[in-house]
Amino acid sequence: MLVVRALLIFNHMKTVPILLFTYNRPQHTRLTVEALLKNPLANQSHLYVFSDEAKSPADREAVDTVRAYLNQIKGFASVSKVFHKQNKGLAKSIIEGVSEVFQIHDKAIVLEDDLETSPHFLQFMNAALNYYSPQKVWSIAGYTPNIKIPDNYVYDSYLVHRNCSWGWATWKQNWMKVDWEVKDFKTFFTDKNQRYQFERGGNDLSVMLLKQQKQIIDSWSVRFNYAAYKNNKPSVYPTQSFINNRGVDGSGTNMKRSGKYDSALFKGISADFKFCSDDVVHPAIAHHFKQFYNVSLYRRLINGCKTQMAVWDYKKGNNY
Repeated sequence: MLVVRALLIFNHMKTVPILLFTYNRPQHTRLTVEALLKNPLANQSHLYVFSDEAKSPADREAVDTVRAYLNQIKGFASVSKVFHKQNKGLAKSIIEGVSEVFQIHDKAIVLEDDLETSPHFLQFMNAALNYYSPQKVWSIAGYTPNIKIPDNYVYDSYLVHRNCSWGWATWKQNWMKVDWEVKDFKTFFTDKNQRYQFERGGNDLSVMLLKQQKQIIDSWSVRFNYAAYKNNKPSVYPTQSFINNRGVDGSGTNMKRSGKYDSALFKGISADFKFCSDDVVHPAIAHHFKQFYNVSLYRRLINGCKTQMAVWDYKKGNNY
């Protein structure tokens, strides 16, 4: 196992740009920015804000309020704003926005408008992006679920086979490897062993990808996760969360009201992180992580039926 002293890294690196995606929640957006400004690296960081256009007249006032707030943000090294003229939806906004920023930068930290960050969030993300390599790691998570970490585990990070969409970061070279159309989905989905390997991070993943391909959901994250599986790269998570998701209050695009995902924010004084090796997935942590995301037996039976029906359809030549 390797150890990195994050404070020593900060003096020898450029800060990674931050991307913030917003829509129609002015209060959430304001709280997200205010929390981010409490990070010591905020005034050294470039912020890109993306505002999606109103989907309907009912959202017009809220979107305009968000944009008025975004126009007066200060406290970062610079603020670049992109106000869309057509509604794109969250998935398309993120895919296009991150791709656009990667025309300029080779690393990016990504937030949505309902995420509260710890004051050490930017330090952790910058240090992790500079410590780990895109040749070995797919992405960096700022959030961790409330799972059991062994008492004798001395590191501030761990590896698992699932990306995180709540305050995350990645490298350009990984992002550019994603096939957003998932052209090999039929071959993948009709292979039980491939589905099993993909579900190392939770048995909800294959059916989630199926729903994406059938256009039942619109998720950039599950496609990003599938690309991680195809490239056999894990993601890095912190042992203590640097993110609290306020979107689980029921206001989020893909989230219902729930307390399951509550995770206490990192309150440590020091940003002196110890990172685990990039080639060892701790079996106990990976087990607890997978159990957290595994669906109930009832849901698993339903998903199993959906999976088998879809496999039969694909083998008969029916495509989605």
